[in-house]
Amino acid sequence: MHRRRRSNKNAQTTRFSLLLLEDGEFFLDDHSACRYLEPSAFTHRKVSGRIKVCTRGLFFVPHDLLLPILRFPFRCMVSEPVTECFLQPSSIPEAPGTETEETPLLYLTFQTKQVIEMRERGIDHPYIYKDTTEGIEVPNSEIRSNSSSSLNGEMPAKYIFTLQHVAYEAFLASIHVIFEVSNLPRRMLIKTEEETLLAPVLVPRMTDKFDPSLLIDFRERLLMETGCVANRIEPLLKFPGCLMLTTLRLYFQPSSLNNVFDPVLNWEYTNIDQVYKRRYLLQQIGLEIYLQNGDSFFFSFQTRKERDDFYALMVGQPELQRCRRKDLQYMMRKWQRRELSNFEYLKFLNNASGRTRNDLTQYPVFPWILSDYTNSDLNLGDPKVFRDLSKPVGALNEERLEYFKARYEVMPRGDEAEGMPPPFLYGTHYSTPGYVLYFLVRKVPECMLCLQSGKFDAPDRLFRSIKVTWDGCVSNHTDVKELIPEFFDCTLPADEWLKNHKHLDLGTTQNFDRVDDVELPPWAHGDPIEFVRKNRAALESDYVSENLHHWIDLIFGYKQQGDDAVKANNLFYYLSYEGSVDLETIDDPVQKSSLESQIQEFGQTPKLLFSTPHPSRNEGEGKIEVATPDLLLSPRVVVPHVRRVSIPANSASDFRLQQRKEFAFSAFEDYTESEDETEDDLSPYQRTRHRYSLVCCQSSWNRLPKAIEGLSTHLWGSISSGKPPKNWRWTSRLRTKYSLSTSWSWKQISKCQLHKGEVTSTILSKDNSFLWTTSKDKTLKLSSTQDVAQYRDVSGNFALSCCDISPDESVVLVGSWDNSVYMHSTSTGLVLDKVFAHSDGISAIRVLQDRFVTSSWDSSIKLWRYTSRFIVATPIRIFLDCEESVLCLDVSRDGRFCAAGTRNGSVYLFNLSRAVFHSKIQASKHEGGISSIAFAQDNKSYVCATVQSELIQFNIRGEKLWSMDIRTAGQVRCFDSDGKYAVGGTTAGKILFWKLHEQAGTELVYEIPQAHDASISSLAVSSSGSIIVSGAVDGSVHVWKLQKKTPLPRTETSQLLSRQPTLHYGSIQTTSTSTPKIKTQRRSNFYIHNATAQLAEAECCLEF
Repeated sequence: MHRRRRSNKNAQTTRFSLLLLEDGEFFLDDHSACRYLEPSAFTHRKVSGRIKVCTRGLFFVPHDLLLPILRFPFRCMVSEPVTECFLQPSSIPEAPGTETEETPLLYLTFQTKQVIEMRERGIDHPYIYKDTTEGIEVPNSEIRSNSSSSLNGEMPAKYIFTLQHVAYEAFLASIHVIFEVSNLPRRMLIKTEEETLLAPVLVPRMTDKFDPSLLIDFRERLLMETGCVANRIEPLLKFPGCLMLTTLRLYFQPSSLNNVFDPVLNWEYTNIDQVYKRRYLLQQIGLEIYLQNGDSFFFSFQTRKERDDFYALMVGQPELQRCRRKDLQYMMRKWQRRELSNFEYLKFLNNASGRTRNDLTQYPVFPWILSDYTNSDLNLGDPKVFRDLSKPVGALNEERLEYFKARYEVMPRGDEAEGMPPPFLYGTHYSTPGYVLYFLVRKVPECMLCLQSGKFDAPDRLFRSIKVTWDGCVSNHTDVKELIPEFFDCTLPADEWLKNHKHLDLGTTQNFDRVDDVELPPWAHGDPIEFVRKNRAALESDYVSENLHHWIDLIFGYKQQGDDAVKANNLFYYLSYEGSVDLETIDDPVQKSSLESQIQEFGQTPKLLFSTPHPSRNEGEGKIEVATPDLLLSPRVVVPHVRRVSIPANSASDFRLQQRKEFAFSAFEDYTESEDETEDDLSPYQRTRHRYSLVCCQSSWNRLPKAIEGLSTHLWGSISSGKPPKNWRWTSRLRTKYSLSTSWSWKQISKCQLHKGEVTSTILSKDNSFLWTTSKDKTLKLSSTQDVAQYRDVSGNFALSCCDISPDESVVLVGSWDNSVYMHSTSTGLVLDKVFAHSDGISAIRVLQDRFVTSSWDSSIKLWRYTSRFIVATPIRIFLDCEESVLCLDVSRDGRFCAAGTRNGSVYLFNLSRAVFHSKIQASKHEGGISSIAFAQDNKSYVCATVQSELIQFNIRGEKLWSMDIRTAGQVRCFDSDGKYAVGGTTAGKILFWKLHEQAGTELVYEIPQAHDASISSLAVSSSGSIIVSGAVDGSVHVWKLQKKTPLPRTETSQLLSRQPTLHYGSIQTTSTSTPKIKTQRRSNFYIHNATAQLAEAECCLEF
């Protein structure tokens, strides 16, 4: 992955890379152009460069390397690019006194709300997002804002270009379809559906016709009638094309899709050293060739049969008869006889199991060898400096392993046919694309920027210290990664990946330490070469030679899967194993795309090589059973991962296809289905798979213009949560620093021991008549708020952590400790759908009109789409910006922003309308966890509570508006706020009410001192503010209703006025009357200052 294969040495050309594109985006065309730096046709200030046309936007690559590459997303353009005619003064001098002749010139123009800057001065840096206005420079702190119009009411900036060597009409015609498709709600579409709409543009660029004029030698003859369509695979990239075999050479002819001036590649058979069949996305469709100079090329085919036929024809050539796979037993004997080093043997095993540097999902994996990263001297004769090679990384810490085991024991079993994943110990893998680039960020920063959507990881999570990385691997619940070959390969320059030789701006940690070179252990003496040399020496040491076979059993051998993996504490998520699912048999594009995404995210377990224990290096030559394909152990899951949908007749798959068809074609306003039109005509997913990777349906192309022309705006929809706004209308005319409001009376209208375990969430219906609750007792219940009578009681297989109801109250989405989200019907309680959402438990969920947001203790946040019948299994966006576990989140009622609170006291704000990270705030000065968070009524601010008893309000710009220290016994575990008032439940069983923006000491306006006998764990307030529901850790649920205070009679008023001012103590007692009783007891919790205060409070009005 470390060599870029490009024949064109022009610096301007090589500065543009397909890694700058978004996932699922294609590069189409390249044109010479000039950009005018000022919005005027009369200026001579212009920049020459090239315009790159892609399926989701335009790039402008200046010839001047000092200038950044500019990306103009189609979705940010105000309208489609057009041509404009400007009058240019003639350059021919006119006679004095005559008018200057003007010449009309054509220009390409467009207005855009946002421009993205990349690779300024040729350096890989985080992408810079800038909102544009006429003549206004937007500071970096305001980028990625969610304003639908530009700042200060200005129109978006206009960009002006002139094109060379291409007609403007032809250029505009070529981008018309892709502009329209890119402005469809693509976040709601999977990549396959987007490719379907783009097929009129993409398919003609794909071809299996090989050009015979490209042959090197006139004596060659073709061995195939047509070329074999394939993709050349590089890390994070695909290059479509076709392969051709001749009598002398192998050719790869790139297509005109994603072709960045790539030449036709050819390899003489005499230069090919090895040919291997490979997996790609756990499918047997890959082929890799190794050249004698060490280079390798990886190809993926459409089907396994095409790959196998091509391989058989290729290795059948006389010059390739020598390419025979090296025998495992033979290489093992060489290793035992010391003819192979430990490093060389591990390289061979990685190669034999399909690991390759060309595919980040199956990059070669090497073990952690050492555990001593603190001493100045490394004694390789001391066994204590080595890691225990008989255990996987996840089992090196006994305390952490007990957590994994406890979670494993309570996971559901036997429900694989209904879509439930089998139990596992580790939700993350020891080798993933993210882990590989974690180590190599200094060497290939462009890959990290591509994987991280244009930014580096948070500085505290970057690879900055060997010791810090090792400590994280043995303590972090979401980090069990192993190493890569670079740690032991002395032939590779160690400075490239351990030194910041490219001077990248990697940021500053929370301790204000700048991330630069990797901090090496003291025994390396600051020398990367010495570090690699000593790692290699440790790998070849006697201790490792005696114990390496244990690690081989875990990674490549019989302890990799099955019951032996369970006994060895080495069981990973099922989709990482070969054979767990057959993607070639899955016709549902949504399910297939979801599985591919999960495979790429979670990594792949190497192919099983040995089905019996591997002998040690010092053991005599014995027999070992090689796991050939015929002897390969069956996967733990033999049924496909399907979702259960409650429908009467048809299969779930057919039902979802019908639902997606209705969604996809709801924009065809003028289209009517003919009586003889078949299902195949309507849905491109029912057609037989095309030989190309694109899903093709001719009838779809015919309807495409109508679809684009008649697109209904409801497909995109307004950004809204669909739920009623908070309108509590709590008012109080008297506020003194000596008194609490006695005009507030909360009557307990019902209570019940609803659950057997802690209540984790409470949700009210719109009319406040029904209540949804979840609990650690694995149940979801629907109850009445009047008497807490149960209408639904749904039991799960795992503790439930959160829930939320859709705006139309047709479905309720539930988060579970099994890392999944369940969709239940509110009318029947049945499970309609389920997705495996995160690699750890779901901590919070918020449901919008057609989307929902989830957070997890794995530090990630994901934005999803759903319908009334199913969940779209592929997230719209995955946010990996949080540095700690996410404990809570809330979404503004207009649906534009999401705020998430983490364990270290930080609040992260996300722009959901653009699906981008917005900002981060360190809310808690003590770095205490954010226990709860709530948006205000105006959607412009939010209030959060911390475990350190802080209540803080911020606006969406990150400015602190108000804060207070909560002076009460216990902690506030749950709360809600409308921006003016806040109500919270404490671990002492109290419900407290505060009024924000009051003087210090006067914020607390009311309390219910003994709302529960146990700690309050969940709390919900109705949109009108008239109902509060509280749940406790003992499973009890109480419902409270706000009572209007009855004004005192005039006679009683006169008596109050005649009294002398005195100081009384009082406490609220929960009764069935509408007014609270006042008792003169010292144990009370509020004060009544004098009779006048009582009268004023008695006449105080509450609106709801």
